[in-house]
Amino acid sequence: MGIAGDAFRGMVRKSIEAARSGTQALRRVARHFTRRASRALASPDLSDAAVHDVRKDLKRSRTALRLLRPVLAKPIYRREERVLRNAAHALNAARDARVLTQTLRSLRRNRRALRRNTDVTELLHALEADQAELRRWLREHPAQLARTRRTLEQLCGRAAHWRVGNHGWSVLGPAMKRIYHAGRRMLPDATPRPTDRALHEWRKRVKYLRYSLEILAPMRTRKLARLARQAKQLSDCLGAAHDLAILAQKARVLVKHNRVDLAPLLTIIDQQRERLSLEALSRGEQFYRANADDWTKQLEHYWSQWRHALQAAAG
Repeated sequence: MGIAGDAFRGMVRKSIEAARSGTQALRRVARHFTRRASRALASPDLSDAAVHDVRKDLKRSRTALRLLRPVLAKPIYRREERVLRNAAHALNAARDARVLTQTLRSLRRNRRALRRNTDVTELLHALEADQAELRRWLREHPAQLARTRRTLEQLCGRAAHWRVGNHGWSVLGPAMKRIYHAGRRMLPDATPRPTDRALHEWRKRVKYLRYSLEILAPMRTRKLARLARQAKQLSDCLGAAHDLAILAQKARVLVKHNRVDLAPLLTIIDQQRERLSLEALSRGEQFYRANADDWTKQLEHYWSQWRHALQAAAG
């Protein structure tokens, strides 16, 4: 996870130790990343990298919220989940514009034939123009981001009053089990070839599990950090396949309206997606090989050991 990951684990560790409660710590995590996302959106010149970081912070906030789901009233959970989801969706176009350009550039760097293909170059220029236009729109329409920022600040204010109690594994355990089981249940069959939609939906469940493991990683850094890395690798693999699928859609639109020949590019994209899909399925079968009950019991063991160590250290 690197320096940023170390800072994340340190923040969570301090939250749990200070709160002496898993649910209180999760509330702090949700507020911390929601507020950080809101402040980032206040920048008058929101960069592509900043958009990426905001989306990650919102995903971490949503993950903490999901872990708190067993103790939150249903109307509260649904309202806050909707706020965080809508905030992330408001940045989807900016995210896609950045990723599509990066993905095509990467393909061209690795394939000489694509660098020489004028139609592929035309597609790249079109994607770069879309990205520039979206950046310009965000600068010229600050009200959109201002509304999103206000809803996030309002959520931070409400979160301070969420009634989450002082619970530990009795809440976190069932929540982790639910998240793990959702990903395991949505693992697609290798045959027939899973659809892009099936892989994308599975990826979303994998990402929630990844961020859940990162939140819990401080209690058993080595073992849980390894699980979090495996979940990230699986998520990244699925993400790369998803980005290629979006690029293929964009290329087909250009072919339809501009009569260009992008067959070589589409062939390469299809080959890459096939490879990534098979790799993801292989990783997923290994990662989700344990049933949900056994997997959660192992995490409960880590949690108990860690809490006992904290109590002993406190005297």
